[in-house]
Amino acid sequence: MTATNATRTPDQPHPDHDEQTATSWRHIWAISWPIFLANITFPLVGAADTAMMGRLDDASFVGGVALGSMVFNFIYFGLGFLRMCTTGLVAQAHGRGDLREIEHLMVRGLLVAFILGTLFILATPLVHIITTAMLAASAEVEVLMREYVGIRLLAVPAALANMVLLGCLFGRQQMRLAMLQLTLVNCLNLGLNMLFVLHLDMQIDGVAWASVLAQWIGFVITMGLVRWRWQDMLTGFASRTFTLRPSWFDLPAFREFFVIGGDLVIRTALLVMSEAILLNKAAMIGDLPLASVQLILVMFGLIAFGLDGFAHAAEALVGEAVGRRNQRMLDIVVRRTNIFAGLSACVLSVLIWFGGPAYLGLMTTQAELAAMTLDHWHWAALMAPAAFLAFQMDGVFVGATRSRDMRNAMLVSAGGFVLLVLLLERYGLNGLLLAFTIYLGLRGVTLHFRMDAVRAMAAPQQR
Repeated sequence: MTATNATRTPDQPHPDHDEQTATSWRHIWAISWPIFLANITFPLVGAADTAMMGRLDDASFVGGVALGSMVFNFIYFGLGFLRMCTTGLVAQAHGRGDLREIEHLMVRGLLVAFILGTLFILATPLVHIITTAMLAASAEVEVLMREYVGIRLLAVPAALANMVLLGCLFGRQQMRLAMLQLTLVNCLNLGLNMLFVLHLDMQIDGVAWASVLAQWIGFVITMGLVRWRWQDMLTGFASRTFTLRPSWFDLPAFREFFVIGGDLVIRTALLVMSEAILLNKAAMIGDLPLASVQLILVMFGLIAFGLDGFAHAAEALVGEAVGRRNQRMLDIVVRRTNIFAGLSACVLSVLIWFGGPAYLGLMTTQAELAAMTLDHWHWAALMAPAAFLAFQMDGVFVGATRSRDMRNAMLVSAGGFVLLVLLLERYGLNGLLLAFTIYLGLRGVTLHFRMDAVRAMAAPQQR
């Protein structure tokens, strides 16, 4: 591949599609629906882990998996910047037609993923100490949790590397390949769960090893698929990568990656803190309100999975528009992805409202808990319309790599949420859920105020 083919100037038309195709309703839908389908498999994995342990004769197995899973939710949620950074930077390079930079971004991201993952494995004793100190459990559950965490930490390097590869695929708008990766890893996890526990009579070690093998097998297969799909771009990859002075080893580029990542870690910590405040305040009211809020938050998680497809489409297309320095394309993409997401949120809201009794019938057999949750179900139905702009703006700002704006907007939103909780907690569960719903809307609005900064990044270069 010649240098001319590897790097194009920003004002040259992109080889894959023109602006009209890139911003069409059909193209936006085409890169959104695969993620909808892939996301369906995520809750199934957690449910399968619990169900496999629920078949054993001791409830402590369920507790061990539940607490152990919390550890990995924290790790993967906290390090989600690996996927988001990669998506935004690759999308912008894709818009410029800079194929060599895409290769460099993939190598840098994989290197960071493997270093961080290896550090987690080496820090296994420290992870055990921290989790034991933070999570209260019986002696039996604690032993099982340590076994589960100790085994599953071996999957962290592959899981983080899979995040990077997913970011590369999102950035190049290859969502069907991304769907294949997500579905492959999750279905492997499900199948290995059943094989190890039901047929090989393994216990908590079975579900842990299922996760480890699924992530590593998924990584190897995805790398093979990327190598096949990007064969023109990656010709000579090994000789360029494994040299004494590789071009991908660029300290300013690594520094940019970690600056963006640091902002996103702070933003993510504030997200987790806000939900923790909601749960803590509900727990102060009583066990039943706490359980009710948890059921509503589970539904909120499903809403996020449902709307993520349009947010990921926004990431990819906004990044491309910024890379092309094309404000018109940016404006059309933001408007159309927002319309798609807004209409979907309204449909979800109606389905949630009318499906409340059926959903709660699946989630709990406790009549009192179901009744209390149903009394507050209107908040679950309102969350999709309240939150869709937040998800979309996150996608827009990830694509533009405006991480500092994301961090600052979350600081304002989280601060507003704390103030709202202090003002409204006197009204009980309704007050807390009202504060949370307003906070979801505030997340979108605070980012929308910074859209001029994104548009400036897509402004044509001055000659």
